[in-house]
This record gives sequence, C-alpha cells and structure tokens, in this order.
Amino acid sequence: MTEISLQQREKLARIAMRTELENQQAGESVELFIRHHLEEIEPEYWQEHFATATPTVLQVLDALILISQWGDDSEKLDFTLADDVTDYVICVSFDSKGQVIDISMES
Repeated sequence: MTEISLQQREKLARIAMRTELENQQAGESVELFIRHHLEEIEPEYWQEHFATATPTVLQVLDALILISQWGDDSEKLDFTLADDVTDYVICVSFDSKGQVIDISMES
C-alpha cells in the first residue's frame, strides 16, 4: 500500500462516508448503519453522547470512532459508535494506492 499515514487514511475514510451519505451511494451503507442505530438504541445513549435524544444523521456520522485497522492486500478501517453500544461497524476499504474502494456495514 502507498505510504499514507493512518491519520490521512482516517480523514479519507471520513470524507468518503460523508460523500456516500450525501449522495446516497453504494447501497447506502452509512445511512443504513446510522438510521438503524437511531431507531434501535435507547434515547438515553443519544442524550448522554449528543445532549439530545434525537441527534441528526450527520451528528452521528461525525461522532463515529475508529476502532480497528486491518487487512493484507488492501487496508480496512472499522468505525462504530462509542461505548460498545453495538456489534456493527462501518468498514472502509482502501486499494493499494490508498484510495477508498468500498464502504460496507458489517458485524
């Protein structure tokens, strides 16, 4: 993989997730992840982390945390919600040139 720092890859991943959300691309993995959790998680969690029981989709997106980096031929970064509230992640995959090639929701 092209020498690109984890911080740079994380920034690229966040831009790609926001772009997918705004353009509703690639099966809408990001929107599906966020809307699912907005419906399923108790309002107390949102209140604690966002000071509102009903955060916006963009607020949730901006609050996702990077929890792991893995892969061989291509690198993958996993993002999720804080405090182990879910087993689901948004996985952002990169090609060998450091470009985002896929975004998916996984468990």
